[in-house]
Amino acid sequence: MKLLLLPLICLSCVTSLFAQDDYQAKAAALQKEIWGAPAAEFKSTTVPANLANESAVILARSFSCQRTSGGRFKFLLVGAGIAIHTEKVSTLHERVKINDKPALENYSTLEYQKLLDKTVSLLIAHFTNTHNTFIGAKIIKPDGKEVIVNTGEEVLTKNETKDKQGKLAIPDLQVGDILDYYITNIDVTENEADATYKNNDNIFVMADEYPVLYYAIDLQYARKLSVRHIYANGAPHFEESHNNDGDLLLSLKLHNLPKFQSQLWTSPYRQYPYIEVASAFKDSYEKVIAKNNYDERTAMLEANKLFFEDSFIEYTSDFDNFEKGLKNSFGSNKAFKAAPLDTVMKVLYNQWKYKTFNFYYKEDFDDIPSINFRKALSRNNVPRLCFILNDLQVDYDVLLVASRNSSTLDNVFNPSDFDAMIRINGARPMYMGFDDAVTHFNEIPGRFQGEKVIVLHPKRKNTAKYNFTESEDVLPVSPADQNFLEYNQKISLMPDMRKLKIDRVVREGGALGHDDQKALLSTSAIDGIIATLGRAEAPDTRFRKYQDKQIYWAGLQASEDNAKAELDKKLSGEIKSSFDQEPLQLSNCKIDNTGIEDASPVFQYSETFVLDNLVKKAGNNYIIDAGKLTGSFLKLEAKDRKRSADIYMPVARTLKYSVALTIPTGFKIKGAEELNAKKVNKTGSFTLITTVNGNTLNISVTRVYNHNFEKAADWPSLVELIDAASNFNEQKILLEKS
Repeated sequence: MKLLLLPLICLSCVTSLFAQDDYQAKAAALQKEIWGAPAAEFKSTTVPANLANESAVILARSFSCQRTSGGRFKFLLVGAGIAIHTEKVSTLHERVKINDKPALENYSTLEYQKLLDKTVSLLIAHFTNTHNTFIGAKIIKPDGKEVIVNTGEEVLTKNETKDKQGKLAIPDLQVGDILDYYITNIDVTENEADATYKNNDNIFVMADEYPVLYYAIDLQYARKLSVRHIYANGAPHFEESHNNDGDLLLSLKLHNLPKFQSQLWTSPYRQYPYIEVASAFKDSYEKVIAKNNYDERTAMLEANKLFFEDSFIEYTSDFDNFEKGLKNSFGSNKAFKAAPLDTVMKVLYNQWKYKTFNFYYKEDFDDIPSINFRKALSRNNVPRLCFILNDLQVDYDVLLVASRNSSTLDNVFNPSDFDAMIRINGARPMYMGFDDAVTHFNEIPGRFQGEKVIVLHPKRKNTAKYNFTESEDVLPVSPADQNFLEYNQKISLMPDMRKLKIDRVVREGGALGHDDQKALLSTSAIDGIIATLGRAEAPDTRFRKYQDKQIYWAGLQASEDNAKAELDKKLSGEIKSSFDQEPLQLSNCKIDNTGIEDASPVFQYSETFVLDNLVKKAGNNYIIDAGKLTGSFLKLEAKDRKRSADIYMPVARTLKYSVALTIPTGFKIKGAEELNAKKVNKTGSFTLITTVNGNTLNISVTRVYNHNFEKAADWPSLVELIDAASNFNEQKILLEKS
């Protein structure tokens, strides 16, 4: 269940909760506290008449968080130190009216991390790190009857001594009911790393999937904690006060929050008001504010930028061998010096990918499908590559950029809010994006394209100090033809004339290929290709250095076995998603080209499958759903046809569908020419061409979105293209008996 906004309760029982050891006793105390004396809004059962047709309505929602911290002495055999002891209790409480089946499905289960214990003992010291979750749910029937859900009937989807994950079904929840539930998290830690801003960060977006009638946020922070926050996109401000102990209290009460106008092609942190608030023991931001007289928001960006610049300290690491390895990979120093700059930079980038993605921890193989989705930490990797570029006397800039799916650079809050790239300067700039294993040299990740960047030009003063000149720029947007999907299908009717056999080849280029590459390729295949591109060691040489080399060999082999076993399942799922039906048969699934090699960057796979329900008999003739042969296209609902929010699309892109349908002997096609259509405007185009050539019906559909961003004023033009495509989905042709 998706929860975007959070709630509040009184936490007078927190002290007693921590004093009790029994989980059930704590659960009972919480239930009494939360449901015993709720705010008036949590007694409401009435939905305003103007919201009666909404899928669901949040009658009341609250989020509360109380964080207390203090230093505790920890005695070790070698001396004593102070551990930061932090206790945090947070509760989400929500009361929602269920009005239709989609909302019913959304709220039919609650999933949660029931227990997680990462407590460690070091010599004679004991460092607590525990998480416990408590839940409660009750159903209010239309006649007012309340039914409390038995939380003891939860299913533990993971049940280990120190790691328990729960799932609770809400039985007998029906359309027309009200669900009143809460989720309380209690975290106790003595790990300094958990006391940082990043691990104690909350974001409150002032909009939701459903309308919210009442929304309350109450936060309490111990006086020793440093608290910072930003109000973005016109968000309302907290009321601030202090209690008798000096704790900071932040409170906000809101009514009638809107739902998201649309969830299609949006970027909530760019388009809706939100508040971000975090706390920590140490606040280096205050020093930046005091030194430069910045306001809080400017200080956060400047401080995070300074933290990044401070990482430019040259030290011994595995990257020290890069320059030597780079030159050796060309065979001789003469060949290295004679090589064009783009060739040298491409090899350097591929060697970085090898160093980053071809080395593993044993734990990586515990979840093999996730290995390919590892992301590089760009802010850590960029300085190391810069040191090599300095030695090679390459002119370059560092680019700081925020993802278009997150906050803007102006609203940077934590270091993780921006990434770093490198731009190689020259007649034609070249880019290094430190992203994932399938990103190519000179490829700008789609989520950064068109974004404003802070340009830092580092100049080495000494190994411990760099100076930076600063400017701004905007990253280019790749044209639509560089991000493409192509579906090439040869279709024939089965002997019963009711089923279709489809031989399909799929080609994916640019940003549109990455997800399928990571999902369908084995880690072993990616590893081998990156090693070759980086002119580096193959696994058999590399793993000899590993103490547990057999584990790594077994892990790579397991990734091969997993990829083979999962390929049919994943492609079957894609077929169901495209054609709204399971394939009756699926065979010949294979990867034709990995798309990782720079010389052959297009990912390609092929498959053969059989579909039903696309051909209907009509006397001696047959009616074919021609518009469904390409898979289903987006059809806008009435509520989405008008829009006031700007459009954030993934990338500019081109989608091509080619169908070659063999006409059975004794039949001819009627109505093919009537399908032809074309719609072109400034946002893109839709083109449909059908021809009959001998015994083959050819259907060619091309959809082009020219840009990755459109202003709301241009939404009607996009609607024209979307409608043209969805209208084709309804088209049919007649297979007439000769």
